[in-house]
Amino acid sequence: MRQIQDYEVDTPPARPTIILAKHEDRDSPAVSQTSSNRDSTSTSPAPSSQLPEKPVMVLKSRDEGSRTLTSTSAITNIPAGTMQGETPPQTTFLQRTIESTSKLSLPLELSRCVKLIDDQSQWCEQASECLLEQTDFLVVGVVGLQGSGKSTVLSLLAGNTEADPLRNYIFPAQTREVREECGHMTNGIDIHVTSQRVIFLDTQPLLSASVLDQLINNDKKIPPEFTTSENFAEIQCLQHVMFLLTVCNVILVVQDWFTDTALLDFLKTAEMLKPSTPPSPGHDGTSTADDQPDFFPHVVFLQNKAKREDFTVENFTAMQKTLSTVLGNSKLKMKGDVAMTTGRQSFSLNPAFVKSELNMFLLPRFDANKRESTDQLQPQVREYQGHPSFQTLINSLRGQILSMPREQQTHTTLTEKNWFHYAARMWDSIKKSQILADYNRLLP
Repeated sequence: MRQIQDYEVDTPPARPTIILAKHEDRDSPAVSQTSSNRDSTSTSPAPSSQLPEKPVMVLKSRDEGSRTLTSTSAITNIPAGTMQGETPPQTTFLQRTIESTSKLSLPLELSRCVKLIDDQSQWCEQASECLLEQTDFLVVGVVGLQGSGKSTVLSLLAGNTEADPLRNYIFPAQTREVREECGHMTNGIDIHVTSQRVIFLDTQPLLSASVLDQLINNDKKIPPEFTTSENFAEIQCLQHVMFLLTVCNVILVVQDWFTDTALLDFLKTAEMLKPSTPPSPGHDGTSTADDQPDFFPHVVFLQNKAKREDFTVENFTAMQKTLSTVLGNSKLKMKGDVAMTTGRQSFSLNPAFVKSELNMFLLPRFDANKRESTDQLQPQVREYQGHPSFQTLINSLRGQILSMPREQQTHTTLTEKNWFHYAARMWDSIKKSQILADYNRLLP
């Protein structure tokens, strides 16, 4: 062993390789045999006849000499080319990109809606797991009175079909028991994100007696700044509409009869109290709000449960004229985006007979139970409806809404996750709004 150490010291800087060999029939290590051969011979390699017939060879550097070789299983994963001194194959940039992309986890997809704002006006973080770091998305909200069909319309726009039972709808709709009790289903604001990156927001009913009854009978604690339960319920609904006016690209105003002037006045009040768009920072760190326009969403008036006479030219023109007169001074974007008079949905409502600029759409009554009973009793007899089918109209509405312009809500482009954090800040500022507090003091 002394001679082996001396040999290693006198070797040139090339660092010769130590060969470890083990015969299958012998139990003693091959190191002693190698050392004895080096004592009796010179530095020239030994003849091939003196080597074992089937040795197992391992190439080790001098730094790894202190490690022991336990078994031959340690070299099973080493490529054959590497043991012969060849360079192992290197992965290309495309292969590394594909491998890293496959390891990325997909966003959580929910079959039902989740809470964004609960009935206690508290922000919920559960929806953040469904959002991505990308900027191509659309936010659609809905407001309306109790029982007008807000949740049903949103579920059909989000992916449900007429054949789906109501219990499988994304946004829970009113059941027969709830309707008999004059109750409501949605509390606070619910959210759902589709695979097409469309964010739907469903709100509790506006000016609802059921919400007020829930506040009184459940003995919910009312903040001291509100004098009555009626004022608290009105301010809570105003907060929801103001929130949608701030964070949504499109807002659907759903009505099941034409028209409730209290709903239109409530919409104008929410527009008046709406917080302004946060100003963009200047070069010196100061805010520049003078040249920046305020953000307003696109508003679509959806007449749900429309009757046959509502699809006539006279009634459709009268409804448009009424809405244009009541909301004539509004800054909301109500024209030129969604049209019923394209000539594709109804032959009577086409540009040749009706001059339409207002975002107004009609949907007939949708009753799954009645449709199923009619199909079973009279499968061959179809009553003249006077309008296209419900499925044709809902598909047309979905296509027009998804093709609406997606304008920026702030001075910078927001991703889905950035929008979520921005919406949380805006909700907090709406709850602490001084203008809304002053309006509350003016209520009787």
